[in-house]
Amino acid sequence: MHSIFGCFAGCCWEGSLKACFPPKASGSKPTAAQKVAHYLGMNKFLATTVIMDATWEGELVTKMVRTPKDHGMLYEEVRLKALDGCQIAAWYIPSKEGSVSKKLAIVGHQSWAKANKSGCVFHYRHGKVPVEAIDYVKLHRVLYDAGYQVIEYDLRNHGDSERRLPAGWGEIEFMDAAGVMDWVNAQPTLKDCKVALLPFCVSGVAFLKANSVCPEKFKKVAAWATTNIFHTPIMFADRPYILGLGNEELLNEALQENQAKYEKEGKIQAKDISITLERMSAKKYAKDVKVPVLYCDKLHELQDYHERGAPEIFAEFGKDLDEASRKRNELHFLGPHQDPPFKTQGRNRSEGYNFYQSAEGSKVLLSFLGKYIP
Repeated sequence: MHSIFGCFAGCCWEGSLKACFPPKASGSKPTAAQKVAHYLGMNKFLATTVIMDATWEGELVTKMVRTPKDHGMLYEEVRLKALDGCQIAAWYIPSKEGSVSKKLAIVGHQSWAKANKSGCVFHYRHGKVPVEAIDYVKLHRVLYDAGYQVIEYDLRNHGDSERRLPAGWGEIEFMDAAGVMDWVNAQPTLKDCKVALLPFCVSGVAFLKANSVCPEKFKKVAAWATTNIFHTPIMFADRPYILGLGNEELLNEALQENQAKYEKEGKIQAKDISITLERMSAKKYAKDVKVPVLYCDKLHELQDYHERGAPEIFAEFGKDLDEASRKRNELHFLGPHQDPPFKTQGRNRSEGYNFYQSAEGSKVLLSFLGKYIP
């Protein structure tokens, strides 16, 4: 399946699609075809089934595929509170040196897939989109062997964390990220550590927003490493694989309608929550990251449009810093035609989540972090 899907994504029709559906101007008004797709429920499906209603719920997302013990590490089960009181589950893995280590890595997993802090097994989303197996505990072991203490948490509506709808692809989950930072900053053995943040996908956007909203919680953060974060207006409204039917205005309308339903039910009470494509985008918050960022992202995978979105996000990191500081940031694309160490077997999104624990990717990660967290 892996190789077939990779070939499918890489065939010549990919270039044809991009020629037929070129980038739209920002704020483009809906076309007749987009209005028909909206009327037929495409945007309602995206707003509810794909984003807000957590349809990934079920046995696969709650079951731990493995624990740190399976990779030879002792660990503690932790419960902490998000800013809105949602109960968040986490693992704390002390370093080999115990509390003597002053290096801490905080890892966050993706959403939409049936995944949690342990990773996931191979499965399909929406009946046809393949999600390859992911092993986050292997990443924990890479960090552990490098002398880090490690925290990995379950996003709300995943793993052992509380089920609390709606999901918000970062716009709501930033409260989870802020809660993780509050817990870390309150621990005597962790509060003085230099911190490496490794949040991916939705947890990546969540941490970016939390860093913008409450920067005082992030004073000990020395570096970020991430993958598969997204610029949502491109991801949903301006990529060729949606065949020109995506429109930001219409999808925002559907998202706001669903938000209104949750507000009426009393399930959205926090201030400053507005679920729109712009607010769910990493690009909005990236400028507030003032420390070095390693950004390794999949190229030509069907669930996003990284070749357009990633450079736009990357350009925002530390935007207001001097040129020398901005040059510390690194963007690398991953794919079957990239040169080592960024060469991957195929185009599946999961290869991004598995990159930093791979033989080549772990060297990239630790070399980068070693510059800023010696």
